[in-house]
Amino acid sequence: MKKQVLSILALLLFYSASAQYDYTPTGRRDVPVLGMQWGLTGGGFTSMLNNRDDIEADQRLDPQFMNFKYAAGAEFIYWFQNTVGFGAQLLYWKGGASYLGEDTISKLSLKATSDLTYLKLPFLFHFKSYNRYYPDRRTRFSAFFGPYVAVMQSYKDKVRRYNDEYKIDINDTYSGTKVDYNGTGSATLSAALYNPFDLGFVVGAGAEVRLWRRTTIALNLRADIGISNVENTRGMTIKLPGVDTVQNYSFWNESYAKYNSVNPSIDQNFEPNRPATKNFSIGAFLSIRKYLGQ
Repeated sequence: MKKQVLSILALLLFYSASAQYDYTPTGRRDVPVLGMQWGLTGGGFTSMLNNRDDIEADQRLDPQFMNFKYAAGAEFIYWFQNTVGFGAQLLYWKGGASYLGEDTISKLSLKATSDLTYLKLPFLFHFKSYNRYYPDRRTRFSAFFGPYVAVMQSYKDKVRRYNDEYKIDINDTYSGTKVDYNGTGSATLSAALYNPFDLGFVVGAGAEVRLWRRTTIALNLRADIGISNVENTRGMTIKLPGVDTVQNYSFWNESYAKYNSVNPSIDQNFEPNRPATKNFSIGAFLSIRKYLGQ
């Protein structure tokens, strides 16, 4: 009796799965695979700002690999072949980096974050598996790659240096062209610390599952790799609160790594040559897509 019940349940599950494949009233299973898809996408990822000097720095600066950020937006794909398509995304992108550090000489500890907000526009070539003998197959494997351009919307760097033993706690915030030195007032920079544009490319892979006849859901792992310098290393000026004159200012000069001055013992031999800093992120995205006009 138990085997009979299990057999009946198995048949019912098979019938239900088969019925879900019949996406049309006539059972023709003419599911769309070509034409325009549009949808919503979003996900989470770990984000870094890769700089050779920062990565190779001593214990005074330790860039953190795990720095959770997120993005969301809209996308469209035009499938001009069963396996090949081209599309674009428009994303609200929260990136940045996180840092820890400890100076064994001064006993100061460092905790800092860089929060960067972009409007990102990737242009992507899409590929997916296709079996002509089973065109209505529910699950397909997919991959994509392409360039992106991103426009900076805002940024905020928060830097805290502290020593619990001597009760030292210094907090600085950089936001736009404003600098707040430990709550003493906002100084004004002649330019932002970060460049307004970022360029790079995207690569990813995953799977797509058809929910209904025209609706699919896709889960992808992706990496966004910047190729342009996001930091503004050009010289600028700063105007301090209550001071009429401006002074020359370079955030990166005389620093062996981000937020850290060079050791005085080698200062005489140090030449500012900070290498390019580039965005990097890797994470998972979920997309809900629908074919149009079919």
